[in-house]
Amino acid sequence: MPSRKHAAVLLAALAGAAAAAYSSRAQPQSQSSSQPQAPAAAGPAMNRNLVVLDPAHGGPDAGATLADHALEKDVTLAVAARLRAALTGAGFTVVSTRDADTLNALTNDQRTEIVNRAHAVACIVLHATGSGSGVHVYTSALEPSDPQDNADGDLSAGFVPVPWDFAQAGSVRQSLRLASDLSAALETGNLPVAAGRAAVRPLDNLMCPAVAVEVAPLVVAGGDTTPVTDADYQQRVAGTLAGALRAWRAHTEPPDAGAKADSKAGAKTGAQAIADADAKTSAGAGDRLGSAGGTAAGAAAHTAAHTAAHAAVPEGAQ
Repeated sequence: MPSRKHAAVLLAALAGAAAAAYSSRAQPQSQSSSQPQAPAAAGPAMNRNLVVLDPAHGGPDAGATLADHALEKDVTLAVAARLRAALTGAGFTVVSTRDADTLNALTNDQRTEIVNRAHAVACIVLHATGSGSGVHVYTSALEPSDPQDNADGDLSAGFVPVPWDFAQAGSVRQSLRLASDLSAALETGNLPVAAGRAAVRPLDNLMCPAVAVEVAPLVVAGGDTTPVTDADYQQRVAGTLAGALRAWRAHTEPPDAGAKADSKAGAKTGAQAIADADAKTSAGAGDRLGSAGGTAAGAAAHTAAHTAAHAAVPEGAQ
């Protein structure tokens, strides 16, 4: 009997020691298992099903006065409503900086905050003008930031503050691709296109692929001119843009902060293509972007230059 008691005590002691050893090993494993979640602090991923629409002007800011005394703020709101319906039908979630005209319209900075918090696959800033013909597509005039700077997988780079007036620099390459896709779709739909780059708010402040789309009257040689207030014309533009954004969503991947971009020569080739596109754009005639205060040059032939830039920039250099 004593031997049995001693055996029981010994077994209990061994069991306790084993449990203590397991507990001491399990704790570090539990702590290390949470570490892979840390990269999420660098910022939420791009939402490929979300598009933000920013109908320019609103409230006391009427924008430009167009034909038949139409106000730009009303035209941009009408185009946004049609584009929102088309995008929703294509399966997108759509956020709009305004869906009605109120006296207390949001400021540009407030609209920018909405866009930057959304992490959308694209932001479309809508304008209207009484000059030119067709649709004018603009991107920021900022120089793109070099994706090679943070290509070593240093996740701490995600916490570096971005100057407000240069926020778009990290997305310029994607914005140029988006502008190229939109321009190509509009041309395919037999809508005249003028592409250019402009220093205009809020494009420079946005941290996602962003373009300004300005709708001008549709001038047909030997025919009547269709005003920007024409419902069928607005619907045609909205439907074409929605189709292009659906294709954009299908082939767009969010930037990977930890990806190894080991082809600096490829990035330089892309930058040179962008520079070439800018050189061709600067040779065109200037066109005022609504009443936002920014000017940019553009012509339909420049779409080819942006398409070349789109093809030349490597995927890892987004």
